[in-house]
Amino acid sequence: MKYIEIGKIVGTHGIKGEVKILPDTDFRSERFKKNNQLYLQFQDRMMPIIIDSHREFKNIELVAFNQIKDINEVQKYVGCLVYVDRDSLGDLPENEFYYDDLIGMKAITVQGEQIGIVEELIDVPQGVILTIRKADGKTAMVPFVDEFIKAVRYEEKTIVIAPIEGLL
Repeated sequence: MKYIEIGKIVGTHGIKGEVKILPDTDFRSERFKKNNQLYLQFQDRMMPIIIDSHREFKNIELVAFNQIKDINEVQKYVGCLVYVDRDSLGDLPENEFYYDDLIGMKAITVQGEQIGIVEELIDVPQGVILTIRKADGKTAMVPFVDEFIKAVRYEEKTIVIAPIEGLL
């Protein structure tokens, strides 16, 4: 089973067992929907949880799970990362991607020259930035926009980039 991180428990809310989750997913209402199964990384193992309730409050997800109704029972989970099973995710429309699928792909130029390996995707107000570890150990940051990203080839695990002078 492959897990994808979708958030982190950053605190508790109230006294009835709700936790505050700082989300790291674009599909918040879908991920935290009642009766969904997610996973907490707790004490070096993945612990399955079932969502009892969910509501959004000031860009934080307030979630109750596993029929826990007491703040004292959820305090131990503060700081835990929350994951979803990759196999439970649906297919995305054309030209949309799960970040986790892009990490580890080779980045090449449209001429076929190797640039490096995608290490991370960073959300910024202007969009998404690919962080690429180049062969010389340096990092290149490329905006994930049509002007630069010409193709994502899943079968080849390759992203084709059309760089401009100074980008790489």
